[in-house]
Amino acid sequence: MQNDQLIAKVKPDVQVTIDGGTIYQTIDNFGASDAWSMESLGKHWSEENKSKVADLLFSRDKGIGLSAWRFNIGAGSTETDRDRIPDPWRRADAFKMSEEDGYDWSKQSGQQWFLQAARDRGVETLIAFVNSPPVWMTKNGHAQPDLEVGSTNLKPGYEQKFAAYLLDVLTYFEENGIAFDYISPVNEPTWDWNQAWQEGNRYNNEDLKLVIMELYRQLQHTDLQTRISAPDGVEITSLLDDEFYCQFAGSGTYSSGANQLGTGKYREYIKDMIGDPQVKEAIGNKIASHSYWSDYSNPGDDRLVRLRKLLHTNMKHYDEDSKYWVTEYCILGDYGPGRDLGMEPALHVARTIHFDLVEANAAAWQWWTAVSKVDYKDGLIYTDFNEAGDEQNIMTSKMLWVLGNYSRFIRPGAKRIELTGLGEEADSGLLGSAYSHEGEQTVTVVFVNHGEQDKCVQIDLHALALNGTVKTMESYVTNAEMDLVCHESVTAIESATENVPSFVVQIPGKSVVTLTGGGHRK
Repeated sequence: MQNDQLIAKVKPDVQVTIDGGTIYQTIDNFGASDAWSMESLGKHWSEENKSKVADLLFSRDKGIGLSAWRFNIGAGSTETDRDRIPDPWRRADAFKMSEEDGYDWSKQSGQQWFLQAARDRGVETLIAFVNSPPVWMTKNGHAQPDLEVGSTNLKPGYEQKFAAYLLDVLTYFEENGIAFDYISPVNEPTWDWNQAWQEGNRYNNEDLKLVIMELYRQLQHTDLQTRISAPDGVEITSLLDDEFYCQFAGSGTYSSGANQLGTGKYREYIKDMIGDPQVKEAIGNKIASHSYWSDYSNPGDDRLVRLRKLLHTNMKHYDEDSKYWVTEYCILGDYGPGRDLGMEPALHVARTIHFDLVEANAAAWQWWTAVSKVDYKDGLIYTDFNEAGDEQNIMTSKMLWVLGNYSRFIRPGAKRIELTGLGEEADSGLLGSAYSHEGEQTVTVVFVNHGEQDKCVQIDLHALALNGTVKTMESYVTNAEMDLVCHESVTAIESATENVPSFVVQIPGKSVVTLTGGGHRK
């Protein structure tokens, strides 16, 4: 049915206005991490199947077109922590296993295959991240702490050697054609990680600053263009200044994780990172953090909207130009257990992405583990493969494809622009956000309809910074039947206002729909 016929027969349920004259954040990337599955897949899978996974993750034609990839620099638990970390998929090699040893660059070969595959398929941003220092730099000789190690498991005075180790790794990859844009030297320093079933390490804020400042000092003496990403806190509430946390919680201070150990402060990362001039010089105006336990809204505990608004206000208190990166997320809590490849968890994820982008003004959004073999909602792609000789099966989840509704079309450099006409409260049945990309000459709108009913939406485009008028928009649908399928080409209807293209489109119930169209490249 043509659009003019559609609007004549069906009155739109809602009219949405997109205004390119009101600009919010610039989008840096959408991504995921290689921990820990890509090592096993890269080592044991056939070239054909590895390429299928790489295409699903990185290709804009065959998959979701991620624009960032996180590479885990392992700590060596594969050799030292078989009892502490029973699952081999959660252990990792290290490039150097003692102070005396040389480097073995054949380690992490499976991960290196996918790192190269990401680069070959045009992934723009590469991030190296560390869960624990190498085991030979830790107090207990393991890749996770215990109660006895105190505020951190990094040996006293080893900040210099730790930084030098990381720079050696970065330099090796740079010399072999893979330059990392960012290095994240710590991961979830908030958590205590005591005898965790994976690599990890805590750092109180003073420990954290020592690591960051030493790494920054050494980086300045190299030709590397790699920047430091920090602090990769475990959840939004750990970032907030005490006064902002109190506004959210009603009283008290953030006390989860290692804050209960009595070994220092493991919170207030905004204040102690970009609020500290020296640390801000080292990391820039960006706060990287994880978005765990932030995907629900209950009476008195609205994390989808209210918490994100407080986060944004807290960051702007220190720097109007500060930016927020979501560097990890998957579904945790009561909803986490149980593999589910269907639309319900996908819609849950899509709503989380929406509010991170619209209320927290996130400039980047990165999923946790790209491939999972477990019975949990933590993967974009799933497999039942466990060890060499098992079937190399590949199962895509709807969570993969709804991330693709964003990542394939909202490319680095896109700017989020104003979209009005929809309710933005946590329980809104229809959510929407809009983006303009001057370089690609595109406007993109993403709708999340988590209600049962289809919605007829009229979209009016105003003041877009494009070289020509948008005359058609392609509609890409993810729902129970379709995986990011180009469903229809929507033609502009005649508008009562000159130079304001209007489109009428059906947004199916229980779906995520991306509309994208362009002007003319000069």
